[in-house]
Amino acid sequence: MNEKEKKHLPRNTDLLIVGQGLAGTMLAFELHRNGKDFVVVDSPSGEKTSRVAAGIINPVVFRRLTKSWLVDDLFPVLKDTYRELEGLLSCPLLHPLKIDKILGTEEGSFWRTKSVENKLEAYIHSEPDNNFQKEGIDTPFGVGKVFNAFRVGLPLLIDRFREFLVRENRFIVEELDTKDIIRKNGKVQWKDITAQKIIFCQGFRASDNPFFQPVKFKHTKGQVLDLEIPGLEITDMVNKGMFMLPLGENRFRAGATYRWEFQDTRPDEEATAELTEKLEKIVKLPYTITKERAGIRPTAHDRRPVIGLHPEYPEIGIFNGLGSKGAMLAPWFAREFVRFLCEESGIIHPEVNVLRYYRKK
Repeated sequence: MNEKEKKHLPRNTDLLIVGQGLAGTMLAFELHRNGKDFVVVDSPSGEKTSRVAAGIINPVVFRRLTKSWLVDDLFPVLKDTYRELEGLLSCPLLHPLKIDKILGTEEGSFWRTKSVENKLEAYIHSEPDNNFQKEGIDTPFGVGKVFNAFRVGLPLLIDRFREFLVRENRFIVEELDTKDIIRKNGKVQWKDITAQKIIFCQGFRASDNPFFQPVKFKHTKGQVLDLEIPGLEITDMVNKGMFMLPLGENRFRAGATYRWEFQDTRPDEEATAELTEKLEKIVKLPYTITKERAGIRPTAHDRRPVIGLHPEYPEIGIFNGLGSKGAMLAPWFAREFVRFLCEESGIIHPEVNVLRYYRKK
């Protein structure tokens, strides 16, 4: 930790946030928006799944062709939040995205029917594009088009927000050990900082947090490939059992795998083989793998976020489990959680409330 990060850190604060991945970043930003005092402490390792994630916001679930969970509520907030962050951090973060879903033999009629039944007109074209043709992409049965999607530059967001926190003297680079936390008079103390509440935003490391052992985490390891594909000229994301995201200048990112059993965060040969097998069903041009990336998605057993305060120690909270849809979920739930923390009238959505793991069966 350098001197710039050390000086003028408040010794008394409203909230102490542990972790500055996507969850910690969004929670800190909402506290900033609400004029609350806070400090963020983050591990010096800097290892974050958010740096691996493509940051894709897809409003539909392709397998059932339904709306993503809460999407009609999430979209207005996420657009406002990322635009506000762009202004604060002076950088582009939210990029409009179109998705071409490659359809199989019978999927055209399924696409037409479900787009009407599930009221998806705000997000997709109900009629498949049967004339879609791109050199190097195999689409014999056409594509379904999603026109209201986004990509978020997550690494840029995290890096720029960290710089903002340092400038504001709200950032500490240190590994926080829960054994050093003292609960006293309804507050928490960690070293020279006393806070009204401490909120853990630790990603997959939350599994080791002694305060939240009843939470049934089921983290998933994901891997993506960075590719060069000369001659493939597409500007929209393509999806068929995986995504392939154009990055410009013949560069693409493809993914992602889901592994429920894993030993570490490093890329592995099995995941690479799975991705290349899927890739070759989509792309009919030679490609080069330029980089393999992997990370652990913080995921709960029911695939819902884990948010709220400990039932016995209300000065200790958690904001976690955003999973593969974190870029879409984080803005809305951070806003709702801060409203809960700051206003007596605030509530936590019952499907994400951490108390679901503490109720007697």
